[in-house]
Amino acid sequence: MNQTEIRRRQAGAFAYILMFVTIYVMGRLTGDKGIAYTAVAAQACAIFWIAINGSMSDTLGRLLRNRRNKGQYRNMAKMRSSAMLFQLALGALGSLILAAMSGILADKLFRIPCSRLILLAFAPVVLLRTVSAVLAGYFQGEGSEVPGAIAGILRQILWLGFGLLFCRILGGYGEKVSDLLREENYTAMYSGLGIALAADLAELLVILFLGLIYKRSRRIERKGKQEGMYTVDSLWDSVRYLHNARWPQFVTALCLFLPLLLGLIFCGRGDAMEQMTVEYGQYAGKYLVVCGIAVALVTMILLPVIGKIFQCFKREENRFARTVFQSGVHIGLVHGIFLSVFVAVMAEQFADLLCGKSGQTLTKMLQGGSALIALAALSWYFCRLLHAMGKKYPVLVAVCGGDILFIAVVLITIGKAGAISLVYGGLAGIFILCVLSGAFAYRQLRQQPDWLNAVVVPLGAGVGAGLICFLVRLLLSPHLGSFVTLLVAFVAAGAIYWIGLLLLRNFREQELEAIPGGRLIGILGQMLRVF
Repeated sequence: MNQTEIRRRQAGAFAYILMFVTIYVMGRLTGDKGIAYTAVAAQACAIFWIAINGSMSDTLGRLLRNRRNKGQYRNMAKMRSSAMLFQLALGALGSLILAAMSGILADKLFRIPCSRLILLAFAPVVLLRTVSAVLAGYFQGEGSEVPGAIAGILRQILWLGFGLLFCRILGGYGEKVSDLLREENYTAMYSGLGIALAADLAELLVILFLGLIYKRSRRIERKGKQEGMYTVDSLWDSVRYLHNARWPQFVTALCLFLPLLLGLIFCGRGDAMEQMTVEYGQYAGKYLVVCGIAVALVTMILLPVIGKIFQCFKREENRFARTVFQSGVHIGLVHGIFLSVFVAVMAEQFADLLCGKSGQTLTKMLQGGSALIALAALSWYFCRLLHAMGKKYPVLVAVCGGDILFIAVVLITIGKAGAISLVYGGLAGIFILCVLSGAFAYRQLRQQPDWLNAVVVPLGAGVGAGLICFLVRLLLSPHLGSFVTLLVAFVAAGAIYWIGLLLLRNFREQELEAIPGGRLIGILGQMLRVF
């Protein structure tokens, strides 16, 4: 993993943050029911897209780079055209099937009829994302990560902008329909329809952006075709190579996404559907947003560590690579533990800020499931490392183990806990994923965990930070708003947490180089005579 790929993946993590922000903003406009209706359609669309295009860009880019390095320019062009034709056919078929099955999926599988129209509007996204995925793979094959990174961020910005516009327009129309028919669900349904149409238009503009860049690169490509080798692969050979290379990754992606889909199906089997729909809206539109943003921030910090590990491997500095790997685990846990503790202790303030007076369910979700932040970030670190080392099957085994435990926990608890059971199931599943992927990663690197410095000391400092958050909440919450209380608690607890870790000599100097603000922390450590 070179620096260009690291920046591209950091841009992808930033795009995920924008996506979560968009989900929250759209949830404010549509309400909890509206975001639940939209989640049904978006997840049905996502499962089709993952099956057709999961890991397509990375796999296509890798295969094109291999052919480019060997001077097989004609084979490179053939694979790109074959991938586009075949994926276009699959994408069109997926969109048609999704549109034809929209009624069955909404009424029978998810049991949320109001999502039918939204699902129908989301269907074209499968085809449109197919085109953009292949174009992004082409640019990766050329060694350029910038167009794909810009496209990912641009997609979220456009979706947010058009979503705000269409939600207001169609939401206003839905409000009139609700008043006419005396049925409040139409407002949420038409607002969700606005989100779907915004996603379609955003994807069209992303394809236009990528297409313009592709057109400018055709001159260099034509010259390469003339200089390349004469014999070329057939269409079916190119397609076979592509899908043989990508199947472990897209199956893993399907298994990773499966808990979200199954959780929605399980919620649809309850008796109190109205209440369950509202709870699921808070789960998808607020709980996952808070945890998702926190996890994305930690992964952005960990990406340079993974790049440094592979630089060490290339220089055959295996011992130093193991040291850097252990530092990555430490850095991930340090940030993950703090964010998990902060969210858990300040759950009431988060719920008040995000939900207002109806935040009791969200408070329970954040209090009981904030540990997902630390576990998910660490799981991502282990899985990303294993995947980059070519160990795809251990990752698949770990993901399947997490899915099995998720299903078991949700089936046992959903009758009593409602949508909160999804939090418990997700926490149990991600814990198994973290344990299994961590065991595989440590075994692969022949390294023993540093339990004291990486786990015990940060946990102790996290307890201290939690106490500071509790005191700030107790003293300031009755007098100041939730936002100010959160801000003061974050600054005060963060200062105590980092100073405590420094005084306990929990950092190495090389770890501070990978932490944002690490130089400032190092200067503080020198002032405290820690280093």
